[in-house]
Amino acid sequence: MKKSLDNQHSLTVEQLTCLGAWKDNFNSLLFEIMEKKGQNKAEINLFELWPVTEVLTELYSQLSEMKACLDSFRPLNPSMLKNYNDILDVRYTYESNGIEGNTLTLSETSQFLNTGLTIGGKPLNDHLEVINHQEAIHYIREIAKNEKPLSERVIQNVHSLILKGIQEQDAGQYRKQPVFIIQQDGNRHEFPQPFIVSKLMEDFFIFFNDNKETVHPVEMAAHLHQKLVNIHPFIDGNGRTSRLIMNLYLFQAGYPIAMIESEATKRNEYYNHLADYQGVIGGGDSNPFQLFIAQKIKESLIDQLNFFAQDGTDDGKEKGFMFFATIQPLFK
Repeated sequence: MKKSLDNQHSLTVEQLTCLGAWKDNFNSLLFEIMEKKGQNKAEINLFELWPVTEVLTELYSQLSEMKACLDSFRPLNPSMLKNYNDILDVRYTYESNGIEGNTLTLSETSQFLNTGLTIGGKPLNDHLEVINHQEAIHYIREIAKNEKPLSERVIQNVHSLILKGIQEQDAGQYRKQPVFIIQQDGNRHEFPQPFIVSKLMEDFFIFFNDNKETVHPVEMAAHLHQKLVNIHPFIDGNGRTSRLIMNLYLFQAGYPIAMIESEATKRNEYYNHLADYQGVIGGGDSNPFQLFIAQKIKESLIDQLNFFAQDGTDDGKEKGFMFFATIQPLFK
């Protein structure tokens, strides 16, 4: 897997001079946007540089270029990164749990995590799901930070965290009974029978190991989610586990989280794209889901680029050369 840049290359005096001027232009453009909107916060519309496209090859090329721009800010400002991740992880926990029916709102999720005080009238399991999901996010961040490879044990550990204190007997264990869901159209969809789950997980890792060096990381991350959720190896918690494994791989490849919203319309869009690929044996059309996830990553990259471009610390003065060079057309 191609790793992110760990350190910013030293810049020449000429490059530093250009970078300083570009950052001034960037701040001036932000100020103009704030004045026009009468607000004290603004973001650059990076879709002007990386326009909307539904052609996957073009989109993956955009993502690679955007990631290279983000890499030019590395190592990311530790204080900014912590603040960013603290807020992002709460929202990710809320959205991922919300997709599965958790009743805590975003503000209630944040309040519970920050104070430890339970929300009156809300089920105990909903609170446990919040704690568990936060622990699982911290776990995958540590796995990525320590450069540990994705393995069957890692997937089982993530699932163990998801069901901790809720269904202890099933946590991290492949299911031994059949499962099915009722789809939005009312049809019943049955997942693979339990006796072939272990074999399908072997095939899952054969696919991963055979393709991880040649497939774009964002495409592979979506495949991992799509394949894992269609194997449905666990009795419960498959959706949250699949999304976490997808995001673990994205972290390992230097990409940000793919945030999937729990709001009804967006949740239905997510389910519909997953439904286009209904079998790990018979296969199906994976392109709609690939496109869906790639667009989510693009949104996350745009958000992070706008955020870390505003690092005004002394340490940040020499960072972001590629990003600021790339966005020059926006200043004309």
